[in-house]
Amino acid sequence: MNLPNEVRWFGRFLMIAFITADLGSSIARADITYAIDTTITSAYPTGNPLQSDTVDGSITTDGTIGVLAQADILSWNLDLIDNLNSANNLDLTNANSSIVTFSGSALTATAAELSFDYSGYGEFGIQENGFAFSGYHYFCFSTGVFACAAGETIAPGDVFTDGVVATGAAAPVGVQPLSPVPEPSSVISFATMLAGVAFWARKRTRRAIRTNG
Repeated sequence: MNLPNEVRWFGRFLMIAFITADLGSSIARADITYAIDTTITSAYPTGNPLQSDTVDGSITTDGTIGVLAQADILSWNLDLIDNLNSANNLDLTNANSSIVTFSGSALTATAAELSFDYSGYGEFGIQENGFAFSGYHYFCFSTGVFACAAGETIAPGDVFTDGVVATGAAAPVGVQPLSPVPEPSSVISFATMLAGVAFWARKRTRRAIRTNG
């Protein structure tokens, strides 16, 4: 059966659009930076008197949505602030610290927020280099599965002297204040479709003019 040229062309255009969308989906998503700002005042685990610590900064991922793996965490800049003794204050960055513990599927992300499910299973901890598992200079989310106490831990100095742990801390742990960037695949597909429709419309118009003329 012989199809009109316009039908055959439009079919080819749709095929190209679908192939382009599929190829675009393999392009890496834009990185997402989540703002972290939490203050905990607690007598746990130090006992009395109350301690007060803050973590303020950001964590950047590769844009993965859903359950995060360690490889999805690209960078961080986290100020650990001892609100009672500024001598303990510490800034954790990629240059001076590492992810020392990561397990499970409790850490998840959407385009708008980073969350940790304390009712699930997992752990995510960043600690200053040279102090791994010492109890000093770290920040951790945990369900109590390995190195960290269950909850959110902020330890600018020694966790047992001036650190704080909030058990059952509320999610989300970080938010993304900017509008999420559209995935490249969506942009490519939409642009291709618009260009194709415009070209097809021009072709129909020219053909109609030739026929009527």
